[in-house]
Amino acid sequence: MHKNKLLLLVLGLIFSFQISAQNDLKIGVNAGINYPDVRGHEYAKYNNFKVGYLLGISLDYYLTKSISVKTNVNYERKIRELQLLYFQPGGDEIGTKTFKDIFEYINIPILLKYEFLNAKLFINGGPFFNYLLHNKIEPNFPNEGSNNQTEQKKFDFGASLGIGTSISINEKNDITIEVRNDFGIIDTGGVPDHVEGEVKTNAFKLIVGWNLGL
Repeated sequence: MHKNKLLLLVLGLIFSFQISAQNDLKIGVNAGINYPDVRGHEYAKYNNFKVGYLLGISLDYYLTKSISVKTNVNYERKIRELQLLYFQPGGDEIGTKTFKDIFEYINIPILLKYEFLNAKLFINGGPFFNYLLHNKIEPNFPNEGSNNQTEQKKFDFGASLGIGTSISINEKNDITIEVRNDFGIIDTGGVPDHVEGEVKTNAFKLIVGWNLGL
C-alpha cells in the first residue's frame, strides 16, 4: 500500500515537472533585416553600408512568468557597397563600377528578457557573439588580393539591446516583432594600413519571430 502511494507520488511529481517544463520553454524561428555600420577610425563614416538580412532559430527559457533567458542562432549577411572610378589616360572620368563587400556571420545573442503589459511588450539585453564565416567581394575586385589593411578578425563581441511586441495567436503560439541594436566593443580589423584607429561594429535590426510553447 505504501509502495503504491509512493509510486503515485513519484508519478505525480514527474507529471507536474513535465507540465512546468512545457510552460517554461519556447522555441521558434525568426527572420529580419539589418543595417550595419562601423566606427573607430577617421574614415569609418565614409563606409557605404546597405540593408542585409538574417535567418535563425530562437529559444526562450522562462525563469518567472515575465522574465526569461532568450538566445538566437542566426545566419546574418551584412553588405557594404564599394565603388571604383575609371579615368582616361588624360585624366577625364569615364565611369564607375559598383561592388558588394559581403560579410557572412553566425550571430549568437544571450539576452535577459522582461515582459510587461500582460506580455504584450518586452525589452531584452545582454552580450552577443559573432563569428565571421566568410568575406567576399562580388564581382571580383581588381585589387582583392592586395595586402593594404589590417587582418579581418573572425570574432566580434558586444552588447545587444532590444524592444518589441508579442502578438498572441493562441495558447501555444505567438508572433514577436523586435527592434534590436548590436553594439560591438572590440576591434574587428580591416583598417587601411595608413589609417590609425580600429573598426568596431554596430547593427540595427528589425526581427520578426514565430514562437511555439512546449
